Amino acid sequence: MADSKEKRKYKRMELSLKVYMTRVDDEASLGIPVEVLDISRAGIGFACEQELEGGSIYKANIKIWTGDVITAFINVVRVASKNGKHMYGGIFVGMPESDWCRISIYETYQEMEAENNK
Repeated sequence: MADSKEKRKYKRMELSLKVYMTRVDDEASLGIPVEVLDISRAGIGFACEQELEGGSIYKANIKIWTGDVITAFINVVRVASKNGKHMYGGIFVGMPESDWCRISIYETYQEMEAENNK
């Protein structure tokens, strides 16, 4: 029987956003439109009509809840299909601590809001 426990190290938070990602090891790569579904301190979940290769690394500018834009390098580590869409999970690589902290602060804020609304 499969273990249904959450195995992720950090909590995922919803973030609905469309961004363009560019593959870093392909100089001719054009921006690929993706729909960001969620984000955590470790990475993002996103959907894309185009099929992406697992293990590939992309660069994206992601506008987070505060309006700040973080430049992220994303290693695609999970690939799946659902309802005709390609679904992906990516981990951040080489993210500056300041950007990581922005996500962490928002995570803490969300947790406090949830506690206050109980």
